[in-house]
Amino acid sequence: MLRLPAAQVANGHLPHVCPRHGEPAIEMKRMKLISKPPSWTPVLILLAVIVYVIVVTILRKTVQAPAWPWCAQCKAARSRNLGIGLPVLGLGIVLFAVGIATIDGDAGPIMFLLGLVAFLVGLIVAARSAAQTVAGAFVSQDGQFVEVPKSDPRFMQALQYGAAPQRF
Repeated sequence: MLRLPAAQVANGHLPHVCPRHGEPAIEMKRMKLISKPPSWTPVLILLAVIVYVIVVTILRKTVQAPAWPWCAQCKAARSRNLGIGLPVLGLGIVLFAVGIATIDGDAGPIMFLLGLVAFLVGLIVAARSAAQTVAGAFVSQDGQFVEVPKSDPRFMQALQYGAAPQRF
């Protein structure tokens, strides 16, 4: 796992190489990176979802990255996930509505369930198109580092040799 100092990321001092894929960056994307919730927080969902959300929000560490390297593969993954997730989400809403409207018929309950499943699947796939998810980076629990678990050796090499920043 690669650990970048949070200050380096916040100042935009990164090589123009995608940390995840090692490809040349086609753009430097402004991103907000956040930390993962502590491992004990899901227990709070049993109390109430709002308690979980409040605690996770309070404990969250954030780093604003003004220039995160974004390659063609990252852009394609984001487009693909949005292109699949949003239509499935829309289909789920339509099937859900039709299922409710025809709940007394034979197909109504099945359409209702299919709509619910399609809605959830579409929501999950669309959520995976978030910039931080595609980049595969998150802030450490102490907020001092940005961690990239699946970093490419070419990015680490560019960091080591101090690749000169390019201008877009």
